[in-house]
Amino acid sequence: MDSRHLRHRQPAPECAVFRMSGRQMIVRRVSTLISPVLLVGGCMMLSGCSGHEAARAFGLERSLPDEYTVTTRAPLSMPPSDELVKPSKGDERRQDESERLQALETLSPDVALRGTNGDTSEGQTILVNEATAAADEPDQGELGAAGSGFVEQLMFWKGGKAGGVVNADEENRRLKTNAALGAPPTKGVTPTQHPKKK
Repeated sequence: MDSRHLRHRQPAPECAVFRMSGRQMIVRRVSTLISPVLLVGGCMMLSGCSGHEAARAFGLERSLPDEYTVTTRAPLSMPPSDELVKPSKGDERRQDESERLQALETLSPDVALRGTNGDTSEGQTILVNEATAAADEPDQGELGAAGSGFVEQLMFWKGGKAGGVVNADEENRRLKTNAALGAPPTKGVTPTQHPKKK
């Protein structure tokens, strides 16, 4: 073989190991040792789990709740006494009211709000007075004063009068005159045409 072929030939893998620096060799040795150690450690950890526990940990097996342990019921207990509580002497009892008054309260609930003598309570009087005063105020219940609001102006706008039409011949003459005199084109009044009256 001539020297050209030797230069382009790849070195053998054995030669590549010898050309690595010391640090690269250490890194390569450590990396080749770490993977088997991790594999053995993982196998040891999984061997501690039974097949049932591992499958449940990885979600391969459904864990259903036990229907008998889901809820607990409190044990039945007896009350300390089976006698009814006796009413005190000053309490008014519902069953002592006349049937006529009960029927009246059913048909007209405001009867129940009044006292036994038919007068309104102090709270009811204040409430009615404030409601009456609020109802007597002017402009209550109206949505607002009638007038042109912002929305009405936008919806029902009326434009101004139409502007005049520019007289083209006179405007050309004015612009040429301004250009000849060196004046700006905005100098002077723009001539307009007025519509002919019929």
